[in-house]
Amino acid sequence: MALSPNISDRQMGFALLRLMLGVNMLGRVLVRLPDVQQFAEGMARNFSETILPEPFVLVYAYVILLAEGVIGVLLILGWKTRWALAGMGLLLVSLAFGQILLQNYGTVANILIYAIAVYLLLTNTEYDHFGIDRGFSVDRK
Repeated sequence: MALSPNISDRQMGFALLRLMLGVNMLGRVLVRLPDVQQFAEGMARNFSETILPEPFVLVYAYVILLAEGVIGVLLILGWKTRWALAGMGLLLVSLAFGQILLQNYGTVANILIYAIAVYLLLTNTEYDHFGIDRGFSVDRK
C-alpha cells in the first residue's frame, strides 16, 4: 500500500517531527503524573539557591505539566498546530531561563535543540498535511 503521490517528503517529515515533539511532551507528563507532588517539591528544592521564590517554583511545576500535556495532545492531533508550537517555544524559553539560573548549560543546549525543531515546524506549517488543521484555513498562515 503506497502513499498517495500527492503526499510529499516534506509533508511526511513535518508529520513525523510534529508527532515526535507531541509524544515527547505528553510522555513527560504521563511519567511525572504518578508522583506529581514529588516532582514539584523536587523542582522547588533544585531552585532553592536561585532568585526564584519556592512558592513560585511549586506553582510553575504544575503549570509545566499542564502546558506540556496540552501542547503534547495538540501536536499529536495536529490541531491548532501553530499555537501549540508557539506555546512550546515560550515554554522552552522559560525552561532555558530556569536552567541558566541553575547553570546547567548542557541542559540549555538540549533545550535549544528542541527550539530548533519548533522553529523548523513553525516556519513550515504549509506542509502540515496529516493533522486536524489540514482542513481549516483559520489556523494557517
